[in-house]
Order: sequence, then structure tokens, then C-alpha cells
Amino acid sequence: MSENERVIRKIREEFLKFEKTMEELHFLKSVAQDLKSFRKMMKLKKYD
Repeated sequence: MSENERVIRKIREEFLKFEKTMEELHFLKSVAQDLKSFRKMMKLKKYD
């Protein structure tokens, strides 16, 4: 395997890690938004 192929493989691996991290971040943001909505709903139910 040439040096260029190793570099390209390393870049692809790092990009895949970055992509996975971004997917996890998107998931965590949606969970956080759901929790905020749930908290608001709980406050509203308290006064019903």
C-alpha cells in the first residue's frame, strides 16, 4: 500500500468518525428539545 493510499484511508476514517459524531449530536439535540417541550407541558398541566 502506498503512502497516498494510507493517507486517503486515514482521511476517510476520520470523516466517518466526524459523520457519526454529527449524527449523535443531532440525536442529542432532538432529545434535549423533546425534554424542553415535556417540561413546558408539565408546567401547563399543573395549572389545568
